[in-house]
Amino acid sequence: MHQSRLRPLRPLRDARRVTFPSLVSAWYAVRPREFRLARQHADFARGATGTRSAVQRRSMIDRKISASGRRVEQGERGRGLPSKKIVYRTFPVDEGAVVTRPRVEGKFLHLGSEKFFVKGATYGAFPPNGEGHQFPEPATVARDFALMRYAGLNAILTYTVPPRWLLDLAQERGLRVIVTTPWMEYRCFLEQREFRERARREVREGVAACRSHPAVLMYCVGKEIPPGIVRWHGPRRVAAFLRELYHVAKDADPDSLVTYTNFPTTEHLELPFVDVYTFNLYLHQRRDLCAYLSRLQHVAGELPLVLTEFGMCSFRHGADGQATFLDWQIEEIFDHGLAGAVIFGWTDPFFQDGCLIEEWGFGLVDAGRWPKLAYEAVRRRFLTGVPFPTERRLPRISVVVATYNAARTLDDCLRSLMKLDYPDYEVIVVNDGSTDGTADIIRRYPFRSITTPNRGVSAARNEGLRAATGEIVAYIDSDARADSDWLSYLAATFLESDVVGVGGPNLVPPEDSWVAKCVYRAPGGPTQVMLDDRSAEHIPGCNMAFRRCALEEIGGFDPIFKKAADDVDICWRLLERGYRIGFSPSAVVWHHRRPSVHAYWRQQVGYGESEALLERKHPHKFNPWGHTFWAGRIYGPYPFFRLFSRPVIYQGLWGSAGFQSMYDPGGGGILTFLPRAMEFHFALVALALLGVFVPWALAIVGLGLGYTAWYCVASAAAATLSDFAPADGPATWLRRLCWRATIAWLHFLEPLARDWGRLSGGLTPWRSALPEGGLRLRGSHVWERLQPFRRRPRWAFRGGVELEKFTFLDRLTQRLAARGCAVGWNADWHNWDLKVRRGALGEAELRMVVEHHGGPRRVGRVAATIRLPRTVYWAQGTLVGLALALGALGLRVPVAVVGALLSVLWIAPIREANRLEAAVQSATAEVARDLGGNESGEAASG
Repeated sequence: MHQSRLRPLRPLRDARRVTFPSLVSAWYAVRPREFRLARQHADFARGATGTRSAVQRRSMIDRKISASGRRVEQGERGRGLPSKKIVYRTFPVDEGAVVTRPRVEGKFLHLGSEKFFVKGATYGAFPPNGEGHQFPEPATVARDFALMRYAGLNAILTYTVPPRWLLDLAQERGLRVIVTTPWMEYRCFLEQREFRERARREVREGVAACRSHPAVLMYCVGKEIPPGIVRWHGPRRVAAFLRELYHVAKDADPDSLVTYTNFPTTEHLELPFVDVYTFNLYLHQRRDLCAYLSRLQHVAGELPLVLTEFGMCSFRHGADGQATFLDWQIEEIFDHGLAGAVIFGWTDPFFQDGCLIEEWGFGLVDAGRWPKLAYEAVRRRFLTGVPFPTERRLPRISVVVATYNAARTLDDCLRSLMKLDYPDYEVIVVNDGSTDGTADIIRRYPFRSITTPNRGVSAARNEGLRAATGEIVAYIDSDARADSDWLSYLAATFLESDVVGVGGPNLVPPEDSWVAKCVYRAPGGPTQVMLDDRSAEHIPGCNMAFRRCALEEIGGFDPIFKKAADDVDICWRLLERGYRIGFSPSAVVWHHRRPSVHAYWRQQVGYGESEALLERKHPHKFNPWGHTFWAGRIYGPYPFFRLFSRPVIYQGLWGSAGFQSMYDPGGGGILTFLPRAMEFHFALVALALLGVFVPWALAIVGLGLGYTAWYCVASAAAATLSDFAPADGPATWLRRLCWRATIAWLHFLEPLARDWGRLSGGLTPWRSALPEGGLRLRGSHVWERLQPFRRRPRWAFRGGVELEKFTFLDRLTQRLAARGCAVGWNADWHNWDLKVRRGALGEAELRMVVEHHGGPRRVGRVAATIRLPRTVYWAQGTLVGLALALGALGLRVPVAVVGALLSVLWIAPIREANRLEAAVQSATAEVARDLGGNESGEAASG
């Protein structure tokens, strides 16, 4: 715990205690003998008076323990370890319950083939016992562990390295131990070499003392380094030293899990190397806790998240308050997809820095091991409410699998759906005209199947929607397999919020090839786009679920999307209706990536073609050059390349902020995005052609290619390779070099493949507006149509009382959007009403006014300002300057080439402005007719 929490508190004399019999009457009914032993021990520890003396009572307890099966065995001798290990068999033990080492799979811990949800409490620190360990005597520990197991706990966290006899006791009771290896976190440990060496030694010796013990769940190589120390050394240096300690622990016990426990004041520490992300958090308001847990899940990323300290003091908030608090906190922790929760703490007193703090009331039991109300609340939650409450009513879910020629992966997908741990669901498999063995695989499973001609993924998903009977319709790709609790986490998010859609992460399966894992670390894959920690702008189609009524309201998926982008379209349409889309970080599916570089290229080309279709339907979501506008942030498994921007840390006055989060200011401007931009690639090709006549142009091409190579190499160097462990040997430096080289190559190929797909799909910078009914230019002067820079056409129309400005502009927006124009409206600060754009060569700003001419007569006037985007001005100016420079050098052929390009940039914008003016005029005329008006003969001149 943080040092500032150790200030002595005045004891509250009105603190409530719960009588032991009233709390565990059910336990007494089941295990009367164990109940009597535990109560006698509690009486002795509290110094209760009675007919017998304390010595007599202690002797009686020892005799009863001996009769229950105490055995003493010769143990290992060594420094700091007892010469004998004592194992008490007071209560029934599930023999062999703890035999395997834990491992990480996605967002969860696993023991063997089963998930292991950590349900624990901190144990200690205690005053030193007779052997010098900061733990109680073995008899007390044995009784503590028995009470823990009765309460449903399966883990403890120790603040010092436990002796072997305590680990043996934990193994006997079926408890796992999170072992903290303490060192000098509260000193400036990077200032002196001996401090660092001492920290390494203490971690090494602490892990070695527990090496390979089956009761060890994970090692914690540090916890809660004070923010002042982190600020003094710098977050990067501190994180680098923690990485060293991580590898020290791994060297001492290679098969173990290793973590570092963070807390809010140093949340900004980036620790991607740990096996499990552990965090201490004390928030007493439910809304605040839920919001911060959602944030922590994004900070943890692909790692399991375990809360290793949370709790409430019963002395300050009362026993009822503590019990109520822990009840809803445990529910929210597991509803938010955490892999475990460790309550602070087991007992009230806490030993720190040679002092016993007796004024804390965080324990589930008091100093005499008398259970509080919180004990029963925790027991009820841990036994029946983890990971989900058994009494919760869950909606029926229809799972839809749209498949086409997926014989290689479909069996894995359907097998996982057979193992879903959810009470009410159905599976509908839509075979979209497959020609391989897909149909044979479907027949092996008891799922409803639908066979259709090949019409694309959207049509297949709509077939599943029509056949669905569930309140929720969940979609999973045929090349993905679901986690057993996938539907439960999706349902939990639907139940706790008003969202109409929920997505989840899609991780690369551990058994995939190293090429597929390189593809996973490359850009362009399916991933979520988050507006904030809880709301999404986009969820990937391989793992998404929607309320059936919402999908039916918007007409389902658009069949024009046959390969991809159907998920983007459905999310944007729901958001435009005012709905919200959520995200569940633990609703995991394992999604197979493309197994080869060639397959990755074809996938990205297909994504580019689908992006072109998407732009025609949602042009306002794209910029003039055809790049997507995302309001949120893309969360991907690949590193984000930054040039000039760096995340900033909110530290507060003098570093005193309680929650010191890291904020990313963005992508860093155009230079960061440049290597992936189509315009940059065109410019390099043009300069390379120009280099035939002007050799110095090749130098600029070389700089551009070098910058692109730097982007690829830097991104590959920052990629995480922790999941690349090969099955045929260790991850040598040569293999790592090969992996990173492949990731760099994929970073280079992805924008080129996307460009190819966009161009073949018609998403070009010179795409233009498409007027209906031909070109009719009545509002602009002839001379304006001979220059590309700016024109101001005006026109008017007559109407009646139906001609109202807001109604007119709303219908005009819809009409222009239906013609493929991007339409924006002025919310506050500009003097125009609408901005209209189609391609990259022109945009129009529209203003409108309605005149009242007495009675029902109205006249509407529209003025447009059509101008070039700034980028075209820059291009024209650059070409003019280049032509002048080449002419001064007497290079006639290059001057002619540049002149031809300049002519294109003169004529093409004029053509685009003519089409844009005609499109706007025809649309306004149609809207005016719809509102009972007609074109006026007074088409206004500029």
